[in-house]
Amino acid sequence: MKLFGSMFAVALTAATITGCSHEQQVTGNFDTEAMNTMMQTKSQFGDIALGADLWEVVICQIPRDTTDSIFEPSDERLNLSSADIVNELGPVVDYFVRWSNGRYSPKFTAAKEVSISADEKSDVCVDRALDQSVNSTRGVLVIANAQHTETAVGGWGRPGSSCAESCSARLTHRAVYIGASDFMPYWKGNPPLDLIEHEMGHALDWPHSSTSVDNFGNGVYDSDIDVMSNSAAPRDINSDARNAPGALGINMYLAGWLDGINVAFLENGTKSFELVATNTELVVDGLRLVLVPLNNSTVISIEVIGASGDNRHLLHDRVVIHQIEVAGETGFERRQTVLDADLLAGKSWSDGKVEIKVKQVVTTNSLTTAKIEVRIAS
Repeated sequence: MKLFGSMFAVALTAATITGCSHEQQVTGNFDTEAMNTMMQTKSQFGDIALGADLWEVVICQIPRDTTDSIFEPSDERLNLSSADIVNELGPVVDYFVRWSNGRYSPKFTAAKEVSISADEKSDVCVDRALDQSVNSTRGVLVIANAQHTETAVGGWGRPGSSCAESCSARLTHRAVYIGASDFMPYWKGNPPLDLIEHEMGHALDWPHSSTSVDNFGNGVYDSDIDVMSNSAAPRDINSDARNAPGALGINMYLAGWLDGINVAFLENGTKSFELVATNTELVVDGLRLVLVPLNNSTVISIEVIGASGDNRHLLHDRVVIHQIEVAGETGFERRQTVLDADLLAGKSWSDGKVEIKVKQVVTTNSLTTAKIEVRIAS
């Protein structure tokens, strides 16, 4: 890990100086255990978040006398084929192409349906979909044709086992599974897709985020600014919304969707930074993310979220601060906690050691920027 860390430190120092104005240059060795661990974890999954990502879409037939308590006790079943589902997933592809700056694109193809017996659990649906998948498939998206109960989880996603490059889902067991609810007839052919986008995030090895560290492990997803938390937040404001909120800058960076010149690092002193919103296309120069180490397992992330596109439900632009804590052995296990989800011009946040002041947040010609000052107490 330390060997990787020293290599990482050199890359970060060079990238930060290149990407910032003279006022913003950050020098010195950014060689912290937290960032080294996050990058090492990312490397386990190789190119999982880059390029074309081949997914098989599989309908799983659930018997009406199923004993699995996850399913609603009802005879109603989804009457769509795998091909029908694929035809609905165009906005999911567009979502990931948009947030990856064109660097990642899931490719969905219809596969043969599978089924389980009355005494088998929903997980068997995924096992059978994986068993029948072809070698080139990197993940399976399984939709049960029965709805889950109101108290059950809507679905789940996993990146599978570590793999260096373009590994078969049959080997990694990479998968997303959801119940039928989002594709039932009452959506009139316009299904919400935020749950699939959320679970696809898990398949990219992204963790949940929440407004309190106490929420982790308790199924509380209450942040409206992250696809990996309250993915339905846009629809809570506008019933016609179908996509999730955007991705957090730290997830974008670790996925390879932001470059080193888009990220600044500060270990000590006081520095001013000008940020552009994370949803800004990379043809526009500028920082998207500032990272501040707290200790060997934790960093603070600072970014600007513009209230447009997938984040228009937020109603106004804002600076957002998260605490990123390394936990476990995968990115899926990181704890990403909101410290401030709505920091506006003239406001500040401090934990006694780090102080972040927002000098300006403005949108001009559809470009959202913010000027901030970060001070680290000596």
